[in-house]
Amino acid sequence: MAEKKISGLAAKGSNLEETDLFIISKSDGSGGYDTKSITGAELKNFTINTQTDAYTFVLTDANKLVELNNAATKTFSIPVNSSVAFPIGTEIKLAQIGAGQLRIAALVGATLRSSGGKTKIAAQYGVATLIKRATDEWYLFGDITT
Repeated sequence: MAEKKISGLAAKGSNLEETDLFIISKSDGSGGYDTKSITGAELKNFTINTQTDAYTFVLTDANKLVELNNAATKTFSIPVNSSVAFPIGTEIKLAQIGAGQLRIAALVGATLRSSGGKTKIAAQYGVATLIKRATDEWYLFGDITT
């Protein structure tokens, strides 16, 4: 499978349709490919919320990118459902664009689950995703570390 840059693709029209589906693939290192997809609707509604200090997620962060731009370590907190009722299945994308490490923590009453108990973005320009899987339970995965 040959790689092709998005900038080299021919557009089918001047308007992005909400039903358009974009497939993103990368080598899995074993001769196969890992794939993900994003819809036109997700691209059209995608916004970035840049924070420079500690932050607690709010309902408008649902299905958006929240990034930290700071030279010092800061914590983004997951609120309990009784304070901010994100729907189950909500995704919040995270990015660390400054040198300061981004830590993710669940407030008392909420639970954060991740591989190996990892709760920090691994390095500058690292990205991760939170997914709400139950009333007060979230998964964290991506470029994370302890």
